[in-house]
Amino acid sequence: MLTRSVRSSAVGSRAQPQRRTLAAPIPARSSVCRPRQVVCQGLFGLGLPEVAVIAGVAALIFGPSKLPELGKSLGKTVKSFQNAASEFNEELKAGMADDAKKAEETKKEEAPKQQ
Repeated sequence: MLTRSVRSSAVGSRAQPQRRTLAAPIPARSSVCRPRQVVCQGLFGLGLPEVAVIAGVAALIFGPSKLPELGKSLGKTVKSFQNAASEFNEELKAGMADDAKKAEETKKEEAPKQQ
């Protein structure tokens, strides 16, 4: 446990120093400034070079005529996931509102019974 000596304010006093314990340790300060590292990850932890390589391989495999169709189907899939997520959020909020109304109604019903 960290302790700190506190001296008496009287000059020339022979009083023993009082010991006071601190609740929290005093953090050590570092004199070295370290630059912060910023890590940015893209899609699923892949960076731009990896995504470019994957897109290039896809262009070679499927050919330029099939790529627009693949992009369109991928876009529709992402859009449907977004719609499902928003519907889920709306249902969750509606359910929470219904629960709050029921709790309020039960409080109102129980208040006259208690008197």
